Amino acid sequence: MANVHDEAVTRLDSAVSEVFETMLARSCDPLDGDVDTVDGRIVARIQFTGAVDGECLLYASQATASVTAEALLGTPSEPHDPMVADAIGELCNMIAGGWKSKLASPDSNCSISTPAVTRDGLEGYQAKFTTRFSRNYSFQGNVFGVVLAF
Repeated sequence: MANVHDEAVTRLDSAVSEVFETMLARSCDPLDGDVDTVDGRIVARIQFTGAVDGECLLYASQATASVTAEALLGTPSEPHDPMVADAIGELCNMIAGGWKSKLASPDSNCSISTPAVTRDGLEGYQAKFTTRFSRNYSFQGNVFGVVLAF
């Protein structure tokens, strides 16, 4: 199980790094510790179906989401701007897609959903999967978390 965990986290770290370097022109480094799932966070969710059934969740504070949107879109964004939710959803989509692209066949034969974004944190969220891999990341002092669950 440790080897599976290490491989999943290595793929995730690589996907996050590639997305940030390519799409946001920023470096992004993993941090130790659990993902903070307090209320008031913006959460994007992508589901995997097929050879792999699971989900990818991206968590960020409203402030981090705003900074991320600005880096991705190239224009200033206020925390409650609808474009911030769109940008966080697209960031989750790119990270989930990057992680999926690193899977070997037959696991790579899965589809990913469009992103669902909420500003309600995890209120009402019911975990469907028992195996979870979580990681915090930081770019320019802004921290966000990603969880993969299967």
